[in-house]
Amino acid sequence: MSKILIVDDDVTSTTLLEKILSAEGFETAAINVSSKAVQMANHVLPDLILLDIMMPDINGIDLCKMLMSFPNLQHIPVAIVSALNDTGSKRDAFNAGAKEFITKPVHVDEFINKIKKLISEAN
Repeated sequence: MSKILIVDDDVTSTTLLEKILSAEGFETAAINVSSKAVQMANHVLPDLILLDIMMPDINGIDLCKMLMSFPNLQHIPVAIVSALNDTGSKRDAFNAGAKEFITKPVHVDEFINKIKKLISEAN
């Protein structure tokens, strides 16, 4: 069973993503405080990390860069899941090391297909 870490300051978004992923058989861990996400990622060692961009403390772009700086985490694919849909945000996400950019609100089938693809490509 693949483990997915969700990092989003919005509890409603986190809960929704957890329900969608759990229904598909994924194990999930979630954190709503971005400044604790690196510690959580090191503890959980997930197969995929989902990050929101707009978070207090550390935004998702900077957090992605931080995660990629750890040798034991840099192989884990990161997907940005954000309400932002502008070219600049997408460019920044990919430049930070993200493998995918998924726009909120998520379309469940498309979201799950992208998640499965990211995990299979990483293995």
